[in-house]
Amino acid sequence: MTTPTFVAVGAYSAPRGRHAAPHRYAAWKVTLYRSGHIDALIDGAPYQVGPGTILTIPPHLDHAEVAHTAYSNYYLLLDAQPDLPWPRIAADSGNERLGSALAALVNESSTLDEHSPTMVDSLVNVVDVTLRRLAAGRTPSRARTIVNAVEQLLEERYGSRCLVADLAREVGVSTSTLRAMYGTELGRSPQARLREIRLHHAVELLQTSNLTLAAVATRCGYHSASHLTRHLKQALGRTPGAVRES
Repeated sequence: MTTPTFVAVGAYSAPRGRHAAPHRYAAWKVTLYRSGHIDALIDGAPYQVGPGTILTIPPHLDHAEVAHTAYSNYYLLLDAQPDLPWPRIAADSGNERLGSALAALVNESSTLDEHSPTMVDSLVNVVDVTLRRLAAGRTPSRARTIVNAVEQLLEERYGSRCLVADLAREVGVSTSTLRAMYGTELGRSPQARLREIRLHHAVELLQTSNLTLAAVATRCGYHSASHLTRHLKQALGRTPGAVRES
């Protein structure tokens, strides 16, 4: 199995009505749609695309987009053999979501150092294996796809203000529907997941950095150091100092 090689990566967003005219690349294009709803045309074949949808486009095929809403995506260009066993369309699912690898690639490309080539190669390998697994697996439910799309958004935005209503609007469902999907798929609410994600990153920073408590709170979306302290005590029964010592 020959691993694809990196060409380029990026994040893109567009308002409603900003359509993409037919275009093509000499490389494979892997696109993960993070929010919004569009119609994609690949070599004349239509695909309805929503949050969590993955499209893989072989080299030299025309690709166009009709933007019914504002939308955003990650895109990755790779040099690879033209007969890769990747699905043309799939849903981002599972514990190792493709969105996490693409977000890491976007971040890596903006902060290059001597280790970046090795990291990029590793992340490209993750993308390749994830797509092969998706091709061999079952298609997840719509609810699971929506939840995974929101999970990706929460991981990217936990340090800022996140409203469930805004997240629901971005993925094209009502607030009550999103809460119901979270209850079914994860057994908790979106707000509870956001608290878990914030707490996880706060604990990680306390244990691996010398940032002040106030700085950790700010980075992880808490209003103040006392706000973070209260949540740590409620969730873990420990003070920030005890967490840092451990």
